Amino acid sequence: MKTKKILSLLLSAGIFAAAFSGCEADAGNSSNNSEVEYVLKIGEAQGAICHAPLQIAMENGYLDEEGIKWERVDFGSGDIQAALGAGTIDCGFGLIGKFVQPIENGLNMVVTSGMHTGCTKILVKADSGINSIADLKGKNIGVSSLAGSEAVTAKRALYSAGIDISAASGEVTFSVYSPSDQPVALMNGAVDAIATPDPVATSAQEEYGLTVLLDTAVTAPYAQEYCCVSFVSAELAENHPDIAAGFTRAVLKGSAWVAAHPEETAQIQVDKEYVTGDVSFIAGLLKSYNYIPSVQGGYEALENVSRDLQTIGVLKSDTDIDALIARSFKYFDGVPDSYDVSGDNFTEVTEYKNPLLASRSEMQTDILNASGEYIDGCC
Repeated sequence: MKTKKILSLLLSAGIFAAAFSGCEADAGNSSNNSEVEYVLKIGEAQGAICHAPLQIAMENGYLDEEGIKWERVDFGSGDIQAALGAGTIDCGFGLIGKFVQPIENGLNMVVTSGMHTGCTKILVKADSGINSIADLKGKNIGVSSLAGSEAVTAKRALYSAGIDISAASGEVTFSVYSPSDQPVALMNGAVDAIATPDPVATSAQEEYGLTVLLDTAVTAPYAQEYCCVSFVSAELAENHPDIAAGFTRAVLKGSAWVAAHPEETAQIQVDKEYVTGDVSFIAGLLKSYNYIPSVQGGYEALENVSRDLQTIGVLKSDTDIDALIARSFKYFDGVPDSYDVSGDNFTEVTEYKNPLLASRSEMQTDILNASGEYIDGCC
């Protein structure tokens, strides 16, 4: 009888051990499979020409090469920050200037790299008598949003020119118009200047013969600073760091490829209906930006913009800027600073030397010789 009880206990213990072992194995497999099963939600906006690196990363298979399952989520006319905060998207691409204040207010965004310069201009009518940023004192500037990146760029430039940007001072005012309505508002005299993004900026400049006061693609110091960055959600960075790292590598490659293949990029954008318009015009815009991606360059852009925004009063005076930057930028293991591209072959760039300084200096000289309109500095 005792023997039967002992055998029964041993058998029960064996079954329990096997079941426990099986649970452990299942848990391990579940953990290992979580990266494979996760579907990355990539935020994209229809018509965004400068989002070319993200579009090329999708179309050329760089995300697939990273083993990432992904889907494109078009947030339409919605707010990209709201889409990220709501969990509608996991990652994306955008202007750093409009992200910093929402990050201060708790947005779950982590910047991962710098993508390119350019894509924003401050324009006035040719006969306005306004010849510099300093001349905008007492004027009204049209922007798409008071907290948007174009407004942030304008405020930084105005402050540098010695203009008090506070509403109380009355030294400058801002009026909100959609980007497509801004050129008409300028020509009708509703505003004295517009701060607007491409393609509206360049199209309006050509159509109405507008004067450029500031172009972030060529005007110092903005030409030496990445305006657009890649980002992921804080949750993705924390829970799926391998996917976040793979996404960053993919868009770094996408940006490098755009720089080497602007005409082909423009054709892909139109053919795949990311944007509409004339391919040669789009290619010209892509060439005017500086698609030399950099992880460290993205960090420096975040740092520069954050400190400037606190200085000019957009961020709270008691915000710890070092802490804000530390929580909203992430370096990932296995991600180089950048890539060089030859044809369709990529070489990792591990050492950071601000590539925008020399390359943009050469480009600015060419533009000065061609048009005589741009100056070295905004003021």
